[in-house]
Amino acid sequence: MTSVENSPLELYETAYRLHHNEDRPSEALKYYDALIREFPDSNECAYAVIQINRIKANDVAASITVKRKGGVLGVMAFILCLLILAALGAGAYLAWEYVLPEAQNAQQRNILATQALGKILDGKNEEALMLLDDMKLLSDTDITPYELSSQIYRRGGLIDQARAEYEAFFTKNPSMRTRPVEEIVPDPEPLPAKKKR
Repeated sequence: MTSVENSPLELYETAYRLHHNEDRPSEALKYYDALIREFPDSNECAYAVIQINRIKANDVAASITVKRKGGVLGVMAFILCLLILAALGAGAYLAWEYVLPEAQNAQQRNILATQALGKILDGKNEEALMLLDDMKLLSDTDITPYELSSQIYRRGGLIDQARAEYEAFFTKNPSMRTRPVEEIVPDPEPLPAKKKR
């Protein structure tokens, strides 16, 4: 800043030109400050205070605009977090409603199959058949209880009942039939004749 300005009016005009015409508010502030320091009782001093407040208000507005841009990003991040939480909640709900019950159902079927196999090994076929009937109620698409029941009947020589087990399964699941039941459970071969000594 040069000291060529001798009057408060000259200082004010220089500051005003820098501020409004040349858009150099930081330099204009120096002239407004000088005017207030050197001529505190002048009319121009009051105008200089108003102009300083305008410059500071513009600075504050600019900083708010910058903060607002950051705020927009913050709001977008918050909304994104809410969407992620909603997706996780929906996933948990679906797992609770569909995946978990199916897993529990599969676990119960495994328990029943294991118990039925134990009964078969103990020779308690009637109890095994009851467990396998319970297992059939848990799933229409699980062939295991039908196969095990068929094996029990087959070992007991009850071929028609053994075939009926497979037929019941294939009636519920026709797309899984790959061959006739008679091939799956063939007629028993006759026992060889005893040799005479």
